[in-house]
Amino acid sequence: MRLLPAVFCMLLLPPLTACSGLPGSAPDGPAPLFRTHINEEGSKRFTFEAAPLDVLPSRLQGDDDSRLSRNNRSLLERREALQDEQLTQTLAEQKYCRSGYIVLSQTSWKIRGECNETATQADRSAFPNRASWQD
Repeated sequence: MRLLPAVFCMLLLPPLTACSGLPGSAPDGPAPLFRTHINEEGSKRFTFEAAPLDVLPSRLQGDDDSRLSRNNRSLLERREALQDEQLTQTLAEQKYCRSGYIVLSQTSWKIRGECNETATQADRSAFPNRASWQD
């Protein structure tokens, strides 16, 4: 009788772990970090740091003809596409850049940008400046 709970758990474990990677499930790792700053003139800036869903290799450089280099480049391109998708989703959810934005700087993990529109009083209320902002 003591083995019954253990056997039951062993039978349930594979289906439960298989479902953990389905769409709609929470991603592994931290959520993306989104910071905003509105200056006195009304420029709306932001930084977005995407959650690391793919671990990038420590060496992304190599011989252009090598298979490893092509794989690294492909991983970096996929990472940047995922980052852009996450940023677009975050901006839509937060309703921050309603008229689009320009990229001021971008790496494989961080985007600094500025909204095309000037901040309204409602924007200033919804997105107060934080001391943690770094320009």
